[in-house]
Amino acid sequence: MLERLKVWLAALRVKFFLAGIPPVILGFLVAYYETGVFDVWLFMLTLIGIIAAMAGCYTFNEYYDYRSGVDVVIKPEHVTPFNAGSRVLPSGLLRPRDILLAGSIAWVVMVLIGLYLAMLRGALILVLMILGTIAALGYTTPPMKWAYRGLGELLIGISYGPIITLGSYAVQTGGLGLQPLIASIMPGFLITNVIWINEFPDYEADKACGKKNMVVRLGRERASRIYVALFALAYISVVASVAAGAMPLYCMLSLITIPLAVRASLIALKKHSSPRELVPAMKDTVVIFVASTILLSTGYVLARLI
Repeated sequence: MLERLKVWLAALRVKFFLAGIPPVILGFLVAYYETGVFDVWLFMLTLIGIIAAMAGCYTFNEYYDYRSGVDVVIKPEHVTPFNAGSRVLPSGLLRPRDILLAGSIAWVVMVLIGLYLAMLRGALILVLMILGTIAALGYTTPPMKWAYRGLGELLIGISYGPIITLGSYAVQTGGLGLQPLIASIMPGFLITNVIWINEFPDYEADKACGKKNMVVRLGRERASRIYVALFALAYISVVASVAAGAMPLYCMLSLITIPLAVRASLIALKKHSSPRELVPAMKDTVVIFVASTILLSTGYVLARLI
């Protein structure tokens, strides 16, 4: 029973739930900064809905990448803890239809929570949920297959940056605002970098199976330079916003992660074609996204309290 549970936890990519949690926190804390209100019940419902959406998205990706052959042809030496899916389908640990069913159940949960929140806070929640669903469901699912058309990275950035942050803000306030949009820029760039660096080890398999993401289109050397640029844009967005008075000064706390970004950038520039040697950079990129977004959120809380 325990082994079965471990297989399902791997298939659901539970460790990657970290991608959706920080922007939910950010959206609610920006709302708290502006209104002084933080509704724990609405926060928990939103968090559960986002986690259900991610569980569905990750399992659908597992299924369709397996069907396309990407997860089958990848070489064992190119597999890291951050790429190549969970390996439960190529290893025969679960049946494809079980994965598809699990994803469908997760998305039913997401839709039910989204409809409930829309009833409480207005149709805007429904609109944002639909936009997120189009981006997520079409990531590897035919006929859209955004990840195969060079659009996956952009949609990941928009979904885990502006859409989740604005959606969480809207759940708390019932509307949209410029402040949460500005706040969402940094996590948008950083989560794009998470998926960007994770595509490097999959380069050969993706190329062989026609998954023409941006790393395949650019080549690993040029893509490594874009990786560095995305870090730079994330930090510049905060500095520029604070300098323009569009963001509280305390949000500069998010710049604490710059040394990690420099280290990850140097690794990517030198080791872009060596999957196993990229692992430290891949790990750092996740840490940078989570830590920077939480520090940004903390800045808003401090600006409210001090």
